[in-house]
Amino acid sequence: MFERIAGLREGGERMRKHTYAYAAGVVLLAALAGCGAAQAGPGSQGPAPGAATSPASSAVTAAAPSTTAPSATTPSAATPASWAWCSSATLGQQTTPDGRFDLYNNKWNTAYNPGPQTICGNSESDWQVTSNQRAGNTGVLTYPSVQLNYNGGNGYALSRFSSMTSSWAEQMPSVPGLDAEAAYDIWLNGLHKEVMVWVDNHGQTPAGSKEATYSISGATWDLYVTGDSSYLAFVREGNATSGSVDLFAMLKELEDHGLLPSSATLWQVNFGWEICSTGGKPASFSVTNYSLTSTPSS
Repeated sequence: MFERIAGLREGGERMRKHTYAYAAGVVLLAALAGCGAAQAGPGSQGPAPGAATSPASSAVTAAAPSTTAPSATTPSAATPASWAWCSSATLGQQTTPDGRFDLYNNKWNTAYNPGPQTICGNSESDWQVTSNQRAGNTGVLTYPSVQLNYNGGNGYALSRFSSMTSSWAEQMPSVPGLDAEAAYDIWLNGLHKEVMVWVDNHGQTPAGSKEATYSISGATWDLYVTGDSSYLAFVREGNATSGSVDLFAMLKELEDHGLLPSSATLWQVNFGWEICSTGGKPASFSVTNYSLTSTPSS
């Protein structure tokens, strides 16, 4: 169990939110931390028990998403029948039609009683989550996400990659008390190295301290690093609900500055929301565009 240490937002070194759990040979993740270190779960079919460590506090609930395009302020919820797939299971998971991505409900923080959450989707570029997390909570409860596992979950050495770019379009609800951020969560060396890329932040501060500022993909990013460099976060200066980013350029910057070895195994890339609070009411989060292009591709 990780506990908060004075001076850091969610644990001595932005402790990882993920714990391995195995089911039928498939790794499932349950993450641990406050909003700031996202949590992923590798691709597998269907829910499976996950040993979830606990964050500072929090809870997230989900309601069914909508087939209609969400409004710019508050996406609307829809019935599960409107989607190709829906799940309210704690670790509900489904492979997308192209077989490359997984949609993952990932209510990992069961120790802190996350509220109801439902994920629905048609593809990696068309999915939605409705979550209802208690008011005033500040610790991550869920990380609903789209994820890609490289090399069947075994990963590739970072030195094998020559590119990795991604585009996104997402919308968070405009509700009082929202505490969440939209972010990429990249895992290397299993769960031993975490790199996050925050693109749309509402109320959160990453663990660690600000170490540098970079200009990448037409935006300015502040890099936060924990004491042992196990958690690193690029935080965009100015929120963007859509855009594209050169993730490989960010990883190369970390490698060039000794924060990532080229021998590190790049295991998994996720995109979704770390949800802490929706003000105690159901609120919908939507993705209307998403792509991840890399060499190697998966």
